Amino acid sequence: MTNRLRYYSFYCWVVWQFEQIHHTTKEDKWVEFIRRSEAAIALACQIGDAANALGMAGSEWWRYEAADTSKKTFDLIKPTNRPGEDGQYLKAKYGNFGQFYTASMLEMGLIDSASARVYGVTSTAGKALAVAVQEEHPEACALLLKAVKSGRISRSDCETISEALHPSYLDPSSQEARLLKECLQGGRADDPTAEARRISLRNVLAVVSDSEGEFDLRRELYVQSGSLGAPSQGGQNLTRWRAYFLNEFCHIALEVWLNDIVGLSNQVAEPTSVEALASSLASTAVSDENASTEDLAASLALSGLGGEHDLGAELLAAASTKKRPEASAVRGSTKLILSLWLRWREATQVRDELLRETVEGRSAEGVFRFLDLNSTANARLTIAKLIKKFVVSNHLMIAGQKLATGGRFTYRFTLDDGCLVDGEFGEYTYTQPRIANLLTFARDAHLVDESTGTITAAGAEFLNAA
Repeated sequence: MTNRLRYYSFYCWVVWQFEQIHHTTKEDKWVEFIRRSEAAIALACQIGDAANALGMAGSEWWRYEAADTSKKTFDLIKPTNRPGEDGQYLKAKYGNFGQFYTASMLEMGLIDSASARVYGVTSTAGKALAVAVQEEHPEACALLLKAVKSGRISRSDCETISEALHPSYLDPSSQEARLLKECLQGGRADDPTAEARRISLRNVLAVVSDSEGEFDLRRELYVQSGSLGAPSQGGQNLTRWRAYFLNEFCHIALEVWLNDIVGLSNQVAEPTSVEALASSLASTAVSDENASTEDLAASLALSGLGGEHDLGAELLAAASTKKRPEASAVRGSTKLILSLWLRWREATQVRDELLRETVEGRSAEGVFRFLDLNSTANARLTIAKLIKKFVVSNHLMIAGQKLATGGRFTYRFTLDDGCLVDGEFGEYTYTQPRIANLLTFARDAHLVDESTGTITAAGAEFLNAA
């Protein structure tokens, strides 16, 4: 989910109001308050300006009801009083606040930690944001509190609330905007996350400035050309993002192979062993039956970082549909993984960052280590073993953990006497790193122009001063 910068001030205000009104740490009271508050603001912004209310929790729930102009009053109780169930604006018990904002607001020093999941605003930064919202928009705030208390809200009240608190309507000259920009730009000395956010924002704005409106943020953060290549652009931060996308590319390639091995298992007349299926897949993935792993990697290596990103995007299209991939995608996965390994295997900083993010030897670092150990071995045999370990075994282990800890059944196949059975195709899409949210926040703060996608004067001022 993509969220909005103004949620930070909105949530400070909601937490502060709960403190003042209820004087309790009873969780059920807080759950009701935060869920009704979120549902109300999402509905208000759908009614006021749906086109620019993207990324708000509950937008999809309210979309059709808000569009029915004959409806003048809306119930906030039924869509919020059964957290975790279907038929709710959001399933998450503690709302969008609990799911996406609590951790970052604690880190940023906007709310105080608590033994229960009922928080208070910090006496400085958090309260300042809450007070700014209240003092600059008293009518909208009063209407929101009335709606939360009664469990009902009128269309006209929604229009008033939207005009004041819509995430796209932040007045750049307001105190609320000044405080939000201070947080976003890492300007608070008491914020331990300030420096990392300041560097990330600077890198995002450097991409925007170079591109003049047309850019693929993922591609630019992997390739790192133009201004991002300058030494002043925060090398560790950029290394971390590059490692993030390396992991993503490896996941995409492995997902292509996962769908292919499912397809292979489904087409055979009798249950077939994992070894036989992995060998069959490897014969498609590696056309040269004699080359060593290193020789094959050298022959397949892509010449540039842009080509690696573009092949990853191409393979994502194959992995995002529930069907067996074409043979070209299976071979493309081999090309991508070996090309990434050959380029980054001796890049110490990148490998260290990959290692930091590796769990139980999985992900890109695990794949790279495996290839390091099998660099002189036969490439086809190496890929068959890699498929068995990182596609079959790791999938079964992760699916088992998810079932044991969360009760979620995510198996794409099961094993029966060493044979792979009951295969189901899956869909894979890009994960959503926080850097994408940061670009949304930059637009909300008027550092990037919403309509043209270019850097604004305020954005350029921050970038040049950094």
